[in-house]
Amino acid sequence: MTESPTRRGFLAGAAAVATGSAAVASAEGAPLDASPSDADPTDPSPSDAQRRAALQDAGGDTDIESLVDDLVESSLEGRTATGATVAVVADGEVALAKGYGVADRGEERPVDATTPFRVGSVSKPVVATALMARIQRGEIDPDEPVSTYLDPSLDDAVGSVTLADLVTHRAGYEMSNEGLWITDPDDLRPLPGALRRWRHARVRPPGEAPAYSNYGYAVAGGVLAAAADEPFHEAVDTELLDPAGMESSSFRQPLPDSLADRHATGYGPGAAYADGEFPYVGLAPAGALSTTADDMARFMQLHLDEGVVDGEQVLAPETVAACQRQWATAHERLPGMAFGFVESDYGGTRTLRHNGGTPTFYSDLLLAPERGLGLFVAYNGADGGAAAGEVLEGFRSELLPDPESDSDPGTGSDSAEGASRSPDGQPTRADDLGGTYRSLRRSWTWHDRVTTTLQADTVEVSVADDGALVTTAGSATNRWVEVEPLVFERVDGRERLAFDTGGGDDIEYLHRGANPTTAYGRVEGTDRLSLHAALTVLSLLGLFSAVFGWPAATAVRWFRSGDDADVAADPRRWRDRPATLARAVAAGAAVAILAFPVAVVVHLVVALYAVLSAPPPTFAALFALPILGLAGTAAAVAFAVRSWTDGYWGPLARVHYALVAASLAVACWLLWYWNLLVPPL
Repeated sequence: MTESPTRRGFLAGAAAVATGSAAVASAEGAPLDASPSDADPTDPSPSDAQRRAALQDAGGDTDIESLVDDLVESSLEGRTATGATVAVVADGEVALAKGYGVADRGEERPVDATTPFRVGSVSKPVVATALMARIQRGEIDPDEPVSTYLDPSLDDAVGSVTLADLVTHRAGYEMSNEGLWITDPDDLRPLPGALRRWRHARVRPPGEAPAYSNYGYAVAGGVLAAAADEPFHEAVDTELLDPAGMESSSFRQPLPDSLADRHATGYGPGAAYADGEFPYVGLAPAGALSTTADDMARFMQLHLDEGVVDGEQVLAPETVAACQRQWATAHERLPGMAFGFVESDYGGTRTLRHNGGTPTFYSDLLLAPERGLGLFVAYNGADGGAAAGEVLEGFRSELLPDPESDSDPGTGSDSAEGASRSPDGQPTRADDLGGTYRSLRRSWTWHDRVTTTLQADTVEVSVADDGALVTTAGSATNRWVEVEPLVFERVDGRERLAFDTGGGDDIEYLHRGANPTTAYGRVEGTDRLSLHAALTVLSLLGLFSAVFGWPAATAVRWFRSGDDADVAADPRRWRDRPATLARAVAAGAAVAILAFPVAVVVHLVVALYAVLSAPPPTFAALFALPILGLAGTAAAVAFAVRSWTDGYWGPLARVHYALVAASLAVACWLLWYWNLLVPPL
């Protein structure tokens, strides 16, 4: 653990004893071959002084450690997470590396700066940084199709996708759980095999719209491994972790005993995973890193001190600058993506961030290169996201805003604090903007389409009479004013959004400045959830009327007709009674279709991660039910036609049977739409 003096005392001491470095200039827009600064590293430049001033409040007596202590200890109260680990870097030096709470409830083992935590998608900027080192050496071209580097068997999966597309989440892949969570280490595959086995579909052209993709990062990790001619985890070690001295960090699965034995226990809903045994990440580059606060402090030093860690030049300054410049954005007025980091703006300060969540851990990484400031925080609980949010907000509000700035923290705009914009007439293409937009961060072809779609953020858009754009997401409604064609700013100046056509004529995508990793696509036609809800209700009514109505009616007839009913119910006579067979087939199909979702839910309860990611044979076997239901539906439709030609029953009974057959057909269509009609292959 590194003790933290007051910010004024810490910075003064750092200036006196550190070898120092030139200021890290804003990397936005910097060329790939940007030259390192030629300033004297021992002589603080004006930008160094500005950073120091920005880190001090009016009294100059805020203590970084006290601030973080208060924030983290408060955030742990009432959480599933029992421990947290934190690192803070300021001016290229480690201001704090410390643990809080306990790593394991049973052992009451305290967390410290050397306790490994699973960091999920915070793995991505680590992978991207390792890739950039090879890019800068000319060994990888980020604008070349990645099929150049990968096994030819993956050509159809990657096509013309480039490394720049992958790292900025613009490769066009769907976002599914396929191959993501592996509970049995025997089911883990080396990365090339994982990429072939668990392919995520490309559902839009590369570069058309951003959509967060774990598979995309797995492919990027495959490029790193191929360029290094090593297994992926060894390639990351060789390229970055070993040179940076990150000795307690690893992508290996299962973890080496030296890390597993002291790893924090992860706590999720009703489950605890100790000794490094937790759901593994089948697509390792997307989130398999376990690391410590000490090691993440070193990683932040790389990015905040031009590639220098403890006085040693680990990465070239141009490598760091290239990582931190903007690589893609939906619009020049919106934040975008750096190489492995997500851009945002806080109080006029450009920040780079990435968070990460697994079933039992959560982490967050924040860098403010212009201020030389970085924060890493990780929790060993599934509810760590809310806790980390509290810490980040308190940390940013205390340390980032410039006291002399007129901009409001978190605006991402140039509106003055407290200012409120008003619309000036109708916006551009006002008639085309309204509708429902759903996050592209969801599955299209895997059987988790229903769960990812229901979890996807949805925004309702309309245009008010006064020309303001109105958005509703959940319970939050906001008004926006157009600041240039198809670009809008919230009336309080705290965020921007933009629309685009995706290369066509119609408005297709909505982009939020608060989330440059994923666009929102327009929802129309059969993709509307309201349509699916209505069809589901109507179909269930029809199926229930067959499963429960016909037996009830038969029981009533048996009760009234006595022994004659036994003859009618004799299966040996069904060939002579096709009307009875017709109802039996339809009812059987309905039972099979209704039983399937019940069986799926049971499987999810018993083996959630396996079902979502790498389904066991028992789950595939369940699809016999919808397949039988489909066959029964086809037969029921045929019987429905025959009931009119051959005169089964009376007119009302024929209409009812036709409605049951239609309900079966609708149910099969719904199962097909949600990828639940045939087993995952």
